[in-house]
Amino acid sequence: MTKRATYIIICGLVLAGIIHIMIILLIPTFGTKDASDQLSQNNEVWDFVTLSSEGAANIADVDPFFEIGACRFDLNIDSLLITGPETDAFWSASVFTEDGKILYSMNKRTAIEGKLSILVVNAIQMSNLREIQPEEIETSILIESRNNKGFVVLRVLSPDESWKPGVDAFLGSIQCNRYAAN
Repeated sequence: MTKRATYIIICGLVLAGIIHIMIILLIPTFGTKDASDQLSQNNEVWDFVTLSSEGAANIADVDPFFEIGACRFDLNIDSLLITGPETDAFWSASVFTEDGKILYSMNKRTAIEGKLSILVVNAIQMSNLREIQPEEIETSILIESRNNKGFVVLRVLSPDESWKPGVDAFLGSIQCNRYAAN
């Protein structure tokens, strides 16, 4: 009985060692497939792109009732102003750091006048905005980020095919622009 128990324990340890080594060898392959890497391969900084369900797999929990778009930013160069018109469809927008930590999340109901308008700045840009008080900050949600690189993910509810033209028009009208306060 003890020989059998010893044999089972040794086999278990060998199997655990093999699995452990395989996981370590696969880390470089799977560790670099995060949302920021995927977005940097698909679009340039300040380009808003609509993502298919396959392309959005690493960015958000893919829901078949939502169309997803994203925009990358680099605050070392300029602030980000992302805007969109009012729409009947429900939308939500989330601002993430480059490493995937959420900075801010909002939706149609919490937006000013139901319109998408987010201004992402760093601390220096925030102090400049306070000094000059441009009119864009009156109708925008102002987000200060300690991280200079990141991305915004926009999700728009599209429950059936009849909503698709309106949702596509909304996503097509999203502006993801550099913003330099004067």
